[in-house]
Amino acid sequence: MAKLVLAEEERATRARWIRRAKSSQAPALRCKIVLSCAGGASNKEVAQELAVRPMTVGK
Repeated sequence: MAKLVLAEEERATRARWIRRAKSSQAPALRCKIVLSCAGGASNKEVAQELAVRPMTVGK
């Protein structure tokens, strides 16, 4: 599996999207997945942490 690397600006943008009150849940969940994966967690770990299927994380 390729390592996911985000620039600080990308991390900050995704973190803001998660905290926004008007963000819908699907994009916010995707941001959480991306940030967790970029932090070094495996797909299985992220799936357990966010209560989603590993297949969802793999997308």
